[in-house]
Amino acid sequence: MRLKRLLIPAVIAALALTAPAVAQDPVIDYATDDPQMNTAIAEAQATLPLFLAHALDAQGKGSDVALVKVGFPTVDSSEMDVEHIWVSLFARHEDGSFTGMLANEPVALGDLRAGDEVAFTQAMISDWHMTAPSGLFWGSYTSRVMYEQGAFGDTPFDQLFEADPVPAGWK
Repeated sequence: MRLKRLLIPAVIAALALTAPAVAQDPVIDYATDDPQMNTAIAEAQATLPLFLAHALDAQGKGSDVALVKVGFPTVDSSEMDVEHIWVSLFARHEDGSFTGMLANEPVALGDLRAGDEVAFTQAMISDWHMTAPSGLFWGSYTSRVMYEQGAFGDTPFDQLFEADPVPAGWK
């Protein structure tokens, strides 16, 4: 069974940074058929149009408090086909394509490094994240699954995430 890896920040606050993270983040392996992770990805993708409507300005540039997690095909791994990694400073172009900067150090994406510009499609987006005015996080569906599995140590849930992943004003 092939595994896909999801990069998570050592400190979730790094998600809110507009500059790429500088330290290597831990990697957690999930089977491609993991039901909890696949449900989280499906929920993130279902709410993605709503997120993009609020995260992108009129020119298609993403807010500096918004990130997307993108699944890129790996080039340096026989253990996984896709590496999911956070992308900051993203923008949607007139043709519907996206570009942004890798916010984490990749594990299996060849010569790509944190801070490098990448191109991707909307179909490749597996999660989204936005920092609320409270400093807590909306979205982050896959991170919420990782939280349930102990990925963020002893930090209480209500110190990281908004209770509802989608802001009430968006509904």
